[in-house]
Amino acid sequence: MGTCLTGSLVGAAYLLALLFAIPDIPSFVETNSSKNSSINFAVATYRLAVPHRGALVLTILLILNIYFAGISGMTVTSRIGFAMARDGVFPLSSYLRWIFPRTKSPLATIALVMTMDFLLLLLQLVSTTAFSAIISIATLGFQLSYVLPIIFRCTVARKTFPIGDFNLGRYAVPIAVLSVVWLIITSVFMFFPAKYPVTSDNMNYTVAVIAGIALIAATYWIFSARHWFKGPKRYHHDSNLFQTFSLATVHGEKIIFLS
Repeated sequence: MGTCLTGSLVGAAYLLALLFAIPDIPSFVETNSSKNSSINFAVATYRLAVPHRGALVLTILLILNIYFAGISGMTVTSRIGFAMARDGVFPLSSYLRWIFPRTKSPLATIALVMTMDFLLLLLQLVSTTAFSAIISIATLGFQLSYVLPIIFRCTVARKTFPIGDFNLGRYAVPIAVLSVVWLIITSVFMFFPAKYPVTSDNMNYTVAVIAGIALIAATYWIFSARHWFKGPKRYHHDSNLFQTFSLATVHGEKIIFLS
C-alpha cells in the first residue's frame, strides 16, 4: 500500500515537472517528432529544462530505470510462464516447468522469455510497423489482466472467493465496479490510431493483435483445454522437492509437489 501511494505521488510530481518544463507543447512535439529529430521526447524535455550535465544525469537515470524495469518484467513473465507450465497449459510443459535445483529458479521459462525478447527486438530489422503493433498491446494487455479478475471476482466468484487479511469490506464491490468502468473506458482509447490521416505505417494494429490472441486462446480452450484443465495447482516449497510433480494429500486436500 505504501509503495503504491509513494509511486503515485512521485510519478505525478515527475510528470507535472516534465509538462511544466515544456513552454509550448505543439511546437515542442513538432520539433522533436520522428521526422525532425531522433531524440526521445523525455530526453528532449531534459535538455530543455536543465543544463547539459543535468540532462545527462537524468538520461542516465532514465536508462537505468528502463533496464531494471526490463529485469523486473522478465522476472514476472518467467514466473507466470512457469505457473502456466506447472498447470500443463503449454505444449512441452514438462520441460518448461523444470526448476534449477541450486537457485530454485525456473530456468527453462527464463530462457524462453529471453529468447522471445531477442526475437521481438530483431523484428525491428524486418518491419518497424510489425514491431510497433506487437509492443502496442503492452499497456492494453496489463489493463485486460486487471479487469478480468475483478469482473470474475465480483460475479461468478463473489461468494466463493476467499477473503484475505487485507480487504475493502463492503466497499469492495463499488470500488471494483468503478475500477472496471475506468479500465474499460481507458482501454477503448488504446485502440485509436496515434496519428491522422491513418496509413498502413501509423495504423494502430492493437485490435488485430488482441483479436488474434483472443481467437487462438478461445479455440484452444473450446477444443482442448476445457476438457482437462483443472485450475491452478499447488506445490510444496521444500528444497528437496524440486524436479518432478507428484500428488499427495495434506489435511484432506490434494497438493501438487515438486520432487
